[in-house]
Amino acid sequence: MVERRRLTNDGPLVQELEAQLAAYHGVHHCIALANAGLGLIMLMQIFSGGRQGEVVMPAFTFRGLPHFARWAGQQPRFADIDLNTQTLSPVAVEAAISERTTAILAVCNFNSPGDIDGLAEVAARHDLPLFFDSVYGVGTAYRGRRLGSFGRAEVFSLHATKLINGFEGGYVTTNDAPLARQLRYQRNFCYGAEGDCSADMLIGLNAKLNEPHAAMALLSLARIDETIGANGARFEEYATACAGIPGLRLLGHPVPDGEPRNYSLVVAELAPPWPLDRDLTLALLRAEGLAISAYYSPPLNRDWPDPPAHLPVTEILASRFLQLPAGHLVSRGDIEAIGALLRFLARHGPSIRAALAEERTP
Repeated sequence: MVERRRLTNDGPLVQELEAQLAAYHGVHHCIALANAGLGLIMLMQIFSGGRQGEVVMPAFTFRGLPHFARWAGQQPRFADIDLNTQTLSPVAVEAAISERTTAILAVCNFNSPGDIDGLAEVAARHDLPLFFDSVYGVGTAYRGRRLGSFGRAEVFSLHATKLINGFEGGYVTTNDAPLARQLRYQRNFCYGAEGDCSADMLIGLNAKLNEPHAAMALLSLARIDETIGANGARFEEYATACAGIPGLRLLGHPVPDGEPRNYSLVVAELAPPWPLDRDLTLALLRAEGLAISAYYSPPLNRDWPDPPAHLPVTEILASRFLQLPAGHLVSRGDIEAIGALLRFLARHGPSIRAALAEERTP
């Protein structure tokens, strides 16, 4: 990179990364970007055709999605999710569609891509673009095909916390050549666009990925199988450490459809007969020094109530999940200790709850 004296502006490392990622995902086009959020904004802006409207999306997801919609001149319209996959329910999506709908944004979770075929049927029936936030779906598959080629486009992240680590960055995959061309113009201020950008309702911006990030991402991509393999081994260690704990289930174990998964997250579901509510469980584990968090809680419809959304499945699941420590810094000893703590809470939860209730009594 230094010898070439080329640090940015669609440099050779960015082009090499795009070619390798396109091959990895089995698509014709990959557009590298400064981050995944910009990719989502750009797609929503393109799909709207310059019209202010609504993008149907889940409320059980990353907190940035409704913000990205607003940057694109759109309003988030939340639809409920499926109880088993925690992804958009096609029935709920169809109920949320109106004359204001400009697109459907589905999220492929780490443990399931969801009902992609069902969502595609709804999108086709209403002549709406369907695209995916597949940030947690790298390396996973749906009906034998690796994610990347579904819908009009899919968006992935190269953030330092993701499986393919470019320090920062993101990319869009698509088989839609005109859409790929629009995205390439849009990420560079619409500079060099054929004809008038305004005719395509494009709003240009600076979303280019630079060469240092591309170099890091290329190294990470070369190790992706090794990374996923190590993730899977840790996931199995968690399954062993948590086996038989009443009321605790690891999402995605066993893999329900036999498709490849990336095991990038370890999320535990707490349900009866688990003796404590999720938030108390979280507080107790944090007090023991665990780097642990609630998973997608609270749901986004509470922060974005206009228009109001009745999401019963989302509300139930948002109170059930814990995201456990994962990644290569987590050792087998760590996992065994976490399993022991969870087992302790399951065994002594009723007495803990009773002691706390007594403590609160005047």
